[in-house]
Amino acid sequence: MATNGQYAKPRVAILIEQKVEDVEFQMPYNALKQAGAEVVVLGSRVNEEYKGKQGDLSIKADATPTESRASDFAAVIIPGGMAPDKMRTNLKTVRFVQDAIAQNILVASICHGPQVLIEGDLLRGKKATGVRAIRKDMQNAGADYVDAPIAIDGNLITSRRPGDLPIFTTAILQHLGLSVPDTTLPDIQNLDAGWWKLGEQWGGSSKSEIVSGINTALAGERYGSEAFERYADQIQNDEARNVLRGIRTNKLRHVQMLEQRLSVLGESESLPAAASGAYAALKSWLQNNSSDTEILRRALGDLQTGIVDTDNLVVKFTDPATTEIFSEMEVTIAQDEQHIADIYHRLISSGEVRSPKPSSNPSVTA
Repeated sequence: MATNGQYAKPRVAILIEQKVEDVEFQMPYNALKQAGAEVVVLGSRVNEEYKGKQGDLSIKADATPTESRASDFAAVIIPGGMAPDKMRTNLKTVRFVQDAIAQNILVASICHGPQVLIEGDLLRGKKATGVRAIRKDMQNAGADYVDAPIAIDGNLITSRRPGDLPIFTTAILQHLGLSVPDTTLPDIQNLDAGWWKLGEQWGGSSKSEIVSGINTALAGERYGSEAFERYADQIQNDEARNVLRGIRTNKLRHVQMLEQRLSVLGESESLPAAASGAYAALKSWLQNNSSDTEILRRALGDLQTGIVDTDNLVVKFTDPATTEIFSEMEVTIAQDEQHIADIYHRLISSGEVRSPKPSSNPSVTA
């Protein structure tokens, strides 16, 4: 670990640009402050007010990478969001991070943060992770990409998303030999630790917010299990019926996972008031739509809605265990969508059903 010379307390640089992911800046910042570190915010302009992507953060930089020396810091943190795309265009910022790596100073990046590492050619031969959207970019830059909450390779720490933040931040504190008063830092390999508590303590999701998110997902998957059972009962094509029943099984498995997570958190399920209306609308639709085409297109719509909703949940909470459930659900729903789409296209190709005509809007004129 770098000792950052004459400074009594560890000095840590956190890089910032506009539209940084708020919580990915705030949680390490708050935790390091609680641990007694001196935190220095480095942005491209000191007279600029930096705003977070979610609108929760507003802060000015203490200094710029141009006037700063990596050797004056024990660690450099690169939060994600849209900020790293701007950071990597700043040659001084990239050089600052390169200097830190070269001097064996800790560099920790999360989410889109590795974009700066890619620009600096700092991932070649390194075990690293990051948000799934830049996985190929990281691999093309020579990284050994791992889909895990955290990857540590020498003085490089990387994580994937807000849900990994408690583990990511704890790894930084432990690397620097820091502790937080009246707080036990779990083993970063223990994914079953109550990480959500640290997330809440450091400015992330509250328990009530996490529980609300789980209940939202539960409502969606309970509705899905009912809908896909009814689709399977009504459809005529044998292959489609079997796939629809398999999707219902997946929905029930998701319900079980979510129920178990609520139990671990000491909470119980709370169904939204709108649930009965959704079931009534489903029943009404099935009474008036019975062709295989209509059922498959409705099933596709349900799955596509589920993908979007679950993707939003994946990046919303700072609880690794809950986020992992949402992530697994998102992958499964996307696979189910593809299965239904494949069957739908095969039926169209075979002539069993007709492709829908494009919708027209006579009120729109050229």
